[in-house]
Amino acid sequence: MSEIRRDVKKAVLDAVDELAPRLVRSVSDAVAIPSVNPKYPGQDYDKIVGAESDVSALIADLYREAGAETELVAEEARRDNACGRVRGAGGGRSLILNGHVDVVPALQPDLWDAPAFSGQVTDTAVLGRGATDMKGGTVAAAYAALALARAGVTLKGDLVLHAVVGEEVGDHQAGTTAALNAGYTGDAVLLCEPTNPTDGLPSLVSSTPGLLWFSITIVGRTAHPGWRGSTVHPTLDGERLGVNTVDKYWVIYHALRELENTWALRDRHPLFTPGHFSLLPGVLKANPVGIDVPFLLADTLTVDYCVLHHPDRGNDEVRAEIEETVRLACANDPWLREHRPEFAWKLDWPPYTTPGGHGLEAAVSDAHVEALGGVEYAAPPKREGFFGVCDITWTAAQGIDGVIYGPGAAKTAHAENEYVPIHQLVAAAKTYALTALDFCGIADDRSA
Repeated sequence: MSEIRRDVKKAVLDAVDELAPRLVRSVSDAVAIPSVNPKYPGQDYDKIVGAESDVSALIADLYREAGAETELVAEEARRDNACGRVRGAGGGRSLILNGHVDVVPALQPDLWDAPAFSGQVTDTAVLGRGATDMKGGTVAAAYAALALARAGVTLKGDLVLHAVVGEEVGDHQAGTTAALNAGYTGDAVLLCEPTNPTDGLPSLVSSTPGLLWFSITIVGRTAHPGWRGSTVHPTLDGERLGVNTVDKYWVIYHALRELENTWALRDRHPLFTPGHFSLLPGVLKANPVGIDVPFLLADTLTVDYCVLHHPDRGNDEVRAEIEETVRLACANDPWLREHRPEFAWKLDWPPYTTPGGHGLEAAVSDAHVEALGGVEYAAPPKREGFFGVCDITWTAAQGIDGVIYGPGAAKTAHAENEYVPIHQLVAAAKTYALTALDFCGIADDRSA
């Protein structure tokens, strides 16, 4: 970290400590708002739309308290993005702190230890859907701005704040891109997504996988279940009588599972555990057309896959490899060779890697150390790849690069009993504030 007056840094860190109880309450309040993305598959849009705006309003109040020029920006009715700008004195770089307010549904409530939207606070954590992914980081960013204001700091560059909708379904046009198009841009972005799998301190992330969502549909030939034996044995009637799509899917399943193994061996990356890049068959539907009973051979099947791939590979390249893998597998099966599966590509989320030597990476690393007591007491943050994808892809599309660093037990994201550790919230707020001091500069730049 560049030489900044010690009294300034101490004042900022003290302000975060004083604000910590409020920070925890604000995270709890945000979690208690069931801001499920209304475009998430299976949701009743008209029934739930508007809750994202309620979270954005809560965070906008914090932005205003921090002295930010604040605006609610919406591409769609009742889906507000909270955007703020703490104007600097001039002569410094501007920094965006970006987080999202939408969450995935909380299904199977019986599996939760407490109601999913309770926002329950324990001695060590805030519990509930969205605590980790990612209201904890979004609120911590607001409190970083508030701590800077409490400490009387005037930055040189602008500190820009985003609390956006849409991220959970890749709808950046309604969220992050809408905020950028409204003028809330910067020289760099710090994504406040959760970067530790468990309860440890946040890691520093500079790379995300690419993501693809696709489905494959297979057609078969229905028949009475009493003729199952005759259809599976080629010495009898075989496929002339009936073809069960569930049987045929395994041809494709095994081919893509083998491709997944190939990726684990071939597509290594220093920031990702071998095997992280994957092809997940997450939804499978097979049935006789028009009826869900097992008294006919299933003559249709659709399977949906989520793909996470190596950051150095393009989505088009990976898409072509998947299609060729399926084509080659089907070429060895007489039915599938003549009745080719149909692909539908549903979501395309490109990977991201921070350019080498980007100044924000060093600023966040140094701030993390300072936030935890300095080099005498703390090590730099662990460097890792991101477990999923995030909106840094879309800021980069507009020429704004950066890194990812934030609170949360990431292995609980999208799962039951999601929570964010309180010590991570405080560490993140301190790190964000000190990063802004370093990256944006302070108007009174007398060194320590």
